[in-house]
Amino acid sequence: MSNSIQSVKIFKPRRAKIKVGPLDVNYINRKTPWVPAWWSAALPGLGHIHLGHYLKGLLLMSGEILLNTLSKLNLAIYYSMIGNFDEVHQVINYNWLFLYCAIFVFAIWDSYRITVDQNKSSMVESFQEERQITHGTINTWGMNSLNHRNPRMAFVWNFIFTGLFHICNNKLISGITLMGWMVAISYYTKLPKMIMYTVLGEFDLISPLINPQWLLFFPSIYLFSIYDGYAHAVYYNELFVEEQAYHFDKIYGESELKLD
Repeated sequence: MSNSIQSVKIFKPRRAKIKVGPLDVNYINRKTPWVPAWWSAALPGLGHIHLGHYLKGLLLMSGEILLNTLSKLNLAIYYSMIGNFDEVHQVINYNWLFLYCAIFVFAIWDSYRITVDQNKSSMVESFQEERQITHGTINTWGMNSLNHRNPRMAFVWNFIFTGLFHICNNKLISGITLMGWMVAISYYTKLPKMIMYTVLGEFDLISPLINPQWLLFFPSIYLFSIYDGYAHAVYYNELFVEEQAYHFDKIYGESELKLD
């Protein structure tokens, strides 16, 4: 008796659009390559975090802050800004500075390259007949799903403190990274005290507290947090609509369905 059972291979989509995990929603979509490159120039590692390459971003960001501190680069920049050029050559450590330059240039180039590659992958993925678009996940680590976000709240919470909306938005890896470094920067710059003296009008007490080496890290991380939280809230809303449209199209086929 001949065996009439035939084996059937089930093919998964070659490229995935979204991966929803308990700690993050990671995805590929088209971005302007110069945006991650710009944030990598502001602080190496930020562009990679924006692209979803969290481990690489954390390593580059930590390496940048370490080498910048060892070379006293921010302190040299501060003296250059106030026109005290004699102090620049006295404080800067050129041995560490050359190592810093390598990370700085690599971070800009690599974030630009990754963005170009992800744009190509995003385009190819959108033409697949079967697409892998996950809506949510539930496990012992937590719960996460695609839902509509309010971009304005991303601005509000990250304006209050860096990384808060990332945690609210279940972008825990990037949120903890940004918040952790902001806590360290706030501690070494005595930022809470400076804010308190500013509110009380005791401006003469602020100047002795200023630590330029750590303070110059603040603008890049703070502004990036606001931008990144807002941008991902907008992207999540677009992904939510795309996932819903794909889901209903698979169910109802060619029937007209309009999502606002």
